[in-house]
Amino acid sequence: MVDSPPSRAYNPGESWHNRLHSMDEPFVLIVGAADTGRAPMAVALLRRLAEQRGLAWRIESAGVVGHDDDPAEPEARDALLIVGLDVSAHRARSLTAGLAQAARVMIAVDRGVARVVRARHPAATVATLGELAGRERDVPDPFRMQVGAWVQYAREIEALLLAGLPRLQALITGEAALPGEGRAPAVPAAPSDHRSGEARDLPGSFAPTAPEPRLAAVARVARLLELSAELPGVIDWAGARRQIEADLSVMEQPLAPGDLARPYVAVLRAMLGLCAESPTADHCTGLRSAVVRLQAPITSGDLEQLSRELAAFG
Repeated sequence: MVDSPPSRAYNPGESWHNRLHSMDEPFVLIVGAADTGRAPMAVALLRRLAEQRGLAWRIESAGVVGHDDDPAEPEARDALLIVGLDVSAHRARSLTAGLAQAARVMIAVDRGVARVVRARHPAATVATLGELAGRERDVPDPFRMQVGAWVQYAREIEALLLAGLPRLQALITGEAALPGEGRAPAVPAAPSDHRSGEARDLPGSFAPTAPEPRLAAVARVARLLELSAELPGVIDWAGARRQIEADLSVMEQPLAPGDLARPYVAVLRAMLGLCAESPTADHCTGLRSAVVRLQAPITSGDLEQLSRELAAFG
């Protein structure tokens, strides 16, 4: 019995998330230990690489240790946010026989995980990240390390995936095989973290719960600005700024009649424009405070306050 097609747990980009997946898309399964660290990071990174190249692959993850429904590690979420990806919706799951049978190729995050997968599913096509790239290299598990280490390993995972992409394509199409391994028959594929701020009460005004897209964008940008203040030597500000600018477009959408989000975001963009180079910690803190206000409808008082902050921002 083959499991029903697993639901996608990532949203690295709206275009990918909204794409209709055909039944003959190759299914690539990335397998980690707990499916809360390197595996969800690798999925998000490989999805971006595949989408950039127009490769219609279904890419998901699972783990060999039972941590079902656990979210991605906070440091994994922060590290990917720094490189422009979002795995806040990810929930871990266990590798099952159905998933292994459905996968065209399984990518293990290291050789230890690969040994477990090959022992349990000897007919499957399994390669490690290093094997795909032709390197004797396992990316260490950065569990309990600082976010800077997670960023470093995320970039290394991306480099291995990029180097291994031609071989992965050959494995998927059947043009190459791993020595000594059989192929599994291809089977057709059939809450946000809001630590960054709290919603304000607006007495006498409309104050609903913010729709998910705007609230999620606020949470992402607030956390990214917090990290930029804390880790100025680690954050790629050019990439962070692109992510912020993309999310500001989402924040422009009004939550209620009279919501002045659009002109408010225009002032925010002007503030962001003053940070062409890496911003100071004070600039990041000021921008973050301004962004958090977008968790509720923007009033004329909010707009006036931000305009005053802009005057003093430079």
